[in-house]
Amino acid sequence: MRAECPESDDALFELRFAPSVALVSTVRRFVSDFYDELLQDRDASHRLGMATHEMLENAVHYSSDHRSELVVSLHRVSGQFLVTIRTTNRATDERLTKVRRALDEVVTAEDPMDLYNQLVRRAAKRTDGGSGLGLGRIRAEADLALSYSIEGDTLVLTAEGRFPPRPETQLTESR
Repeated sequence: MRAECPESDDALFELRFAPSVALVSTVRRFVSDFYDELLQDRDASHRLGMATHEMLENAVHYSSDHRSELVVSLHRVSGQFLVTIRTTNRATDERLTKVRRALDEVVTAEDPMDLYNQLVRRAAKRTDGGSGLGLGRIRAEADLALSYSIEGDTLVLTAEGRFPPRPETQLTESR
């Protein structure tokens, strides 16, 4: 795990591990505590923890090689903190086809809350065991933008949002 960038005071950490349900909850708590300290905003740190949880939970359930990478970064941009959460994992072709459909819908939704309500109604009818709500929660409840890329069998999922810093936080503008 790398937790600092000595050349600047931006915040960054990376984790690479075989994801497990227990570790997902541990990482969620860490991310929430980490951002609670930096942002001094419990709501924002909770939303970032929830988004991290949802993204890692997908990696636990759908990684084809039981490996995952998580990178969480914070940079000051235009007077605000830009927080980026990125997961990378490999998946089967079948899973990539399903996730591409789901992500295309969530990423392009004009009204994330309306889409989330649609996803909730769909989830009530699902019989495959998954709720399909995680990505919608990230957009609607965490109020983060989502993007993704697929190269071969590798999915990179990114969630980003801007947050006001606490006044005494000493991060410099990113170049």
